[in-house]
Amino acid sequence: MTLAGASRRRRAPRPRLPLLVLLLLLVAPPPPRASAFRVPLRQAATLVSLSHSLLSRVAATRAARGDAAAAARARRIASLLSSRGAWGLGWDYLRHYAFSSATGCGLSCAAAASRLLAAAAEASRLRSATDAAQWMRRHYVDVRDAAGLLLSGLLDAFSEQGPLREVVMDVKWEVEEGELLKDCLEVGAKDLQGLLVIAKDLFAGASRASSRHSEL
Repeated sequence: MTLAGASRRRRAPRPRLPLLVLLLLLVAPPPPRASAFRVPLRQAATLVSLSHSLLSRVAATRAARGDAAAAARARRIASLLSSRGAWGLGWDYLRHYAFSSATGCGLSCAAAASRLLAAAAEASRLRSATDAAQWMRRHYVDVRDAAGLLLSGLLDAFSEQGPLREVVMDVKWEVEEGELLKDCLEVGAKDLQGLLVIAKDLFAGASRASSRHSEL
């Protein structure tokens, strides 16, 4: 798309300061009581980017099929994961979790993420709508249950009221009531795989951190 007019100036890219702030908070060195939720910079950036992209496409797909209410819910979650929403997420993390020794979920969430990862990998290899529909009928309940276990663990971890808990609650409701996983598998199984690889690594790391902390 081009803009009309003889003299056009290229606009400088808008700095993504809120996202940068969130990422810096996630990787900031904590005091001796280390949090199990420290996220390496590269993983945090990928996690936020994939989540926002996937939910934005889910919103567009829902809008295209005429479900305006469901599209609005997906857009709301995507906005919480955008650069603008990162201000609130970053502050919530800094205030409640960055210097906390609470660990929330570890191995149980890692196991649930592994189950979801295997399902997403299998779904990404399906080549036809018929195969996808059959696969959904056979496996969707198990996939949804694994996602529910993972999200329940995250709710235990993000126990304080705030944007982080809010986004997990919204995603949990969408998984249980709004068929969010089905939409994600249909529009972006590969992206969902990427998210789950990161999640599995983070939860496994959280479990190791918790074990080390309990031994001190």
